[in-house]
Amino acid sequence: MNIKVFRTVFCLALIVFLLGVGIGVVGQIPNQLAQDFVAGDPPPPEDVAKFERDVAANPTDLRLTRKLGKAYFFQFFGDGDTAALPKSQKTLEHALTLTKDDPETLAYLGSLHILRAVRLEKGNAAKQKASFDKGFEFVKLAEKLDPRNGAVTSVASGSYLWLPDSYAMAPHVVGMLEGMIKGMGPYFKKFAHHGQQRILLTLGQAYVRTGQPEKAKAAFDEALAVNGTSREAGLLRAELAKMAK
Repeated sequence: MNIKVFRTVFCLALIVFLLGVGIGVVGQIPNQLAQDFVAGDPPPPEDVAKFERDVAANPTDLRLTRKLGKAYFFQFFGDGDTAALPKSQKTLEHALTLTKDDPETLAYLGSLHILRAVRLEKGNAAKQKASFDKGFEFVKLAEKLDPRNGAVTSVASGSYLWLPDSYAMAPHVVGMLEGMIKGMGPYFKKFAHHGQQRILLTLGQAYVRTGQPEKAKAAFDEALAVNGTSREAGLLRAELAKMAK
C-alpha cells in the first residue's frame, strides 16, 4: 500500500470509529453514516414530494437541495426510475452552485454519472467512456476533499467498483474498506444491516477483482449471516454462486 493510500485509510479508520461511537447519540437515524434516509430503500413518492416543497421554500439551503438530489438518485439507483436521473443531476448540480465542491454532493453526482454509463449507455462506447471519466473525476475529488467522511467513503467505494477494470480502483477499495471496518472495531456490527451488508458486499467484490477469492467468500458469508432475507442477501447469494462455478 503506498503512503497516500495508507494515510487515507488511517484517517478513515479514526473518523469512522468516532462516528461509530457517537452516531447513536447525535444522529437522527441510529447506526447509519448517511442521515437523510433510512438505509436500504428509496424514499417513497410522498417523501420526495415533501422534499421538493422544502427546496421550493428554501432554494438556497444546501442540505435540503442535496437531500432532494439524493432522493432522486436513490429512485434511479434502487427503483430503476430513469425519469429520476436527470432530476437528480440537475438538483445535485444546483447544490454545487450553493456550495462549490461540497464533497457529499460531488460523490453522489459522480456516482450518478457512473451509474448512467453502466445502465443506459452500453450501446455507445464513446458516450459511456465520457460518463465514466466524468463520474470518476467527481468521486475522486470528493474523496480527496473529505477522506474522513463516512458517507463519501461508502458512495465512493461502490462507485469505483462500477468502473471498468481499466481504472484499476479495486486495490484502493480494499484499502478503504478494510481500514473502515478495522477502525470501527466492534461498532461495525452495530451498524444497520443494510450498511454492514453493503460494505461487506463491496469489499468482497473488490477482493474478487484483486484475485483474493478466499477473502471474498469470507466477506460474502459474513454479510449473509447478518441478514438472510434482505435485498442485499440476494446479491450476496448471486456473488457466491458466481464463485462456485
